[in-house]
Amino acid sequence: MEGKAEMASDPAKIRWAGDNPICSGRASLGEDDRLTKANTTLSADRVLLTVLGTSPKETTYQLRGQTKTARFAPVALMDLLRASERPRRVVALCTTEAEKSSFPLLADALGQDQSPKSVRIPDGNRQEDIDTFLAKVVDTDVISRDTELTVDVTHGPRSFSFLMYVAVLYMVALRGVRVKGAYYAKLSHPGPSPFLDLRPVLDLPRWTYALRVLEETGSTRPLAAILDDGPGNKRTVSMIARDFDDLGKNYLSGLPLELGRGAARIRQQYRKPLRRLLVDDYRLPRADQLFARLGKLLDRFAFDEPYSDNPWKRNAKLSETELERQARVVDHLLKHGSTATGVGLMLEWTQTWAVRQIDESADWLDRDMRKQAWSRLHAIRVVHDDRDLRKVLTEDQRRLGSFWDKLCDVRNAYHHHGMRPQDTDGTEFRKKLCRVRTYWACVLRSCPDIPLALGDPSRNRVLVSPIGERPGVLFSALKAFKSLEQDDPTLCLVVCSGETGTMVDEALSKAGYAGSVERLVLDDPFHGVMEMKKKVKSMRGHFIGAAPVVVNVTGGTTLMGLATQELARGAERLACPVRWFGLIDRRGPEEQVADPYEVGELFLLNSEGDDGAN
Repeated sequence: MEGKAEMASDPAKIRWAGDNPICSGRASLGEDDRLTKANTTLSADRVLLTVLGTSPKETTYQLRGQTKTARFAPVALMDLLRASERPRRVVALCTTEAEKSSFPLLADALGQDQSPKSVRIPDGNRQEDIDTFLAKVVDTDVISRDTELTVDVTHGPRSFSFLMYVAVLYMVALRGVRVKGAYYAKLSHPGPSPFLDLRPVLDLPRWTYALRVLEETGSTRPLAAILDDGPGNKRTVSMIARDFDDLGKNYLSGLPLELGRGAARIRQQYRKPLRRLLVDDYRLPRADQLFARLGKLLDRFAFDEPYSDNPWKRNAKLSETELERQARVVDHLLKHGSTATGVGLMLEWTQTWAVRQIDESADWLDRDMRKQAWSRLHAIRVVHDDRDLRKVLTEDQRRLGSFWDKLCDVRNAYHHHGMRPQDTDGTEFRKKLCRVRTYWACVLRSCPDIPLALGDPSRNRVLVSPIGERPGVLFSALKAFKSLEQDDPTLCLVVCSGETGTMVDEALSKAGYAGSVERLVLDDPFHGVMEMKKKVKSMRGHFIGAAPVVVNVTGGTTLMGLATQELARGAERLACPVRWFGLIDRRGPEEQVADPYEVGELFLLNSEGDDGAN
């Protein structure tokens, strides 16, 4: 066939039988899969599919140094192929004229051993002949499921070879047909006419497709599948395929550290074996260019240096370069539609950035450090959402608080898989997501220097305590504060009633306290739940920038105790380090009344530095 166009392949579907590409839905094969594949290969129907022209001429064909003289390329090919490659029967696509003039000659040359079969195809002169051609080949029963197919495209018009190739792709994709080989001989009379091995040409689109999938989606499954099914040293190739498979899983799962380490390991350990595989084993055209492109894709996500020491994550340094690498992963996920994973990683990235804002030398993977960063971001969000407190924020903090509020909501919507009344396809949600992405792209991913502390940097020391009928509770609470913090509070916030409030000054005086005092007075200390909530809210400004907030939960009515707890939780929401404690007076009631100012026994309800943030 003169002037043949090169055949392209659907790279997602073509695979080999035996040591050639074969179709596989998995990235890697287990032992059972390999045995199944081997058994299928041994028992499969092996077919040579060819196209016949109308003017066959005797030609000497050549393959691997061996020659065969024949009128038809498929006749020569059947003789020149190794026994393990040789099809058992031949199917010839013939026009009406070719079926009359050429097919009898082909059948006679092959003999009954190859069971030659003709399939009538249209002349290809009309547009509708394309569909008819494909239907004749694809819908026929002469090529059954799980067939091992060898393709010869030497004879016939140029358009028929292309259409036959399209038909083969269809059968591979939807009927389980496996391609064993493909050949084309450029006819030269009297010869020789060497058979060209089209395997590299068929492999090239598959590799370019796999690289495009990696570049656009981060998925390595097509690449891992090629490696697992292809030629080369099986042990080495299997290891590379496994690492590529893991790389894709880590990307799609939003694990930037595992992704960075895996990309660095592949780049470092498998550079030479990969190049050898592309150049020597697959013999790919443009192999060096493909290899260079693969290297660039790995460089996008790889650590600058592989962290091989155990525990390797402890050796991962947090720098602007590392933040930028992780930000590229977020960008890539968002750009290519993995929005849920991208938003989830964006939230974790923001916490990491916040850790670095708090302390560049901190252990950025430490749980308590990340919790502190989350608390700071959440506090800015809480203040931003409170009109009465918002004025304490800078403009940068207001924008950050708005972003964090929207980011948390969008992330939760995705990571709860939509199991909320919120419509993730709705207009409002889309606007919120758009604002998140805009702030990320325009502000946050450049690692701006935005202070995360609230209020006056001097940070008040606050004691929160109720006072009931016995003033000794407040007295002991002040003494407890000093024993815990080695200093007096700068503000004493007392929960009291109209009656017990008269004892506040006396208790403070007995304790030697001369700092600021704020009273939360409950008019109904037994039943005033709504009053309590309103007055607790009015006190939240006292906690801006406070460190620490020390809370005594002993004393007063039940409602006073609840008010004290709500004040403490409000301080926690503002990222204040909160310490809870109680007091025990082991004396009898008469002794307590007679001498109320005996220091009570202190017991802590949370550990030092545990601010209770989620």
